[in-house]
Amino acid sequence: MLGIPSFALPSEVVAKLEIEVVEVKRPQSLEESSTRPYPSFESLMMTRRFSPLPAPIFALATFVAAITAVSCGDLTGVPASLPTITDSGVVYAINGAPLGAPTALQISTGALVPANSSFSFDIAFDIDTAGHVLFMPLRTVASALAPTHSVGLQVSQATFDNQLAAPKSGYRADTTLVGATGVVVLAQANDATTCGFAISGQNLYAKVLVNSVDLATRSMKVTFTVDPNCGFVSFAEGVPKN
Repeated sequence: MLGIPSFALPSEVVAKLEIEVVEVKRPQSLEESSTRPYPSFESLMMTRRFSPLPAPIFALATFVAAITAVSCGDLTGVPASLPTITDSGVVYAINGAPLGAPTALQISTGALVPANSSFSFDIAFDIDTAGHVLFMPLRTVASALAPTHSVGLQVSQATFDNQLAAPKSGYRADTTLVGATGVVVLAQANDATTCGFAISGQNLYAKVLVNSVDLATRSMKVTFTVDPNCGFVSFAEGVPKN
């Protein structure tokens, strides 16, 4: 188990924005009658037609309208900006790997990285005593004191090339998955560090295929595709549209 001391954990400071609308009332003069004549129909209509909203109320109304439009939509109007990444390489079992060797996949960058105490990865790889490939989500590797995020896994019934998009449900969170060569594994990472403020969604998706296993070197050849756009599920080449 990897871990870091509890005193090294960064503290989180959350800024709270408060908006207070204050109504300023005109004082009543003692020399002025509190009873006013009824306005004519024409003057009332002209007042309603041409009186602008006070600036703070107008700004607040605009903000609320914008949030409502986003929350009521399907969010597909937020375009993706990054192309999907497909790559292949060699990773080592996290137990027994050479120092500094890649043992994990980081979905946000589409890179094979060492699974070290920085916890900048999503899935670590291992090989059990029976020679099975193990897919290990971040929280199964890190200690309970480490700042981490949830990663869910599931097995695909499709081939690697035919898995054109990731499903949004069906994942088993933070649980080691026993895989096999030639079987596609799908991953959903709830990465708040990367997607915490993304209105298109807070999940990143990947598909991983283990092509072969070398028990002598405890290494695996893998092929993977990641969609680095928060909330997007496409594995097709290029910038996703969904």
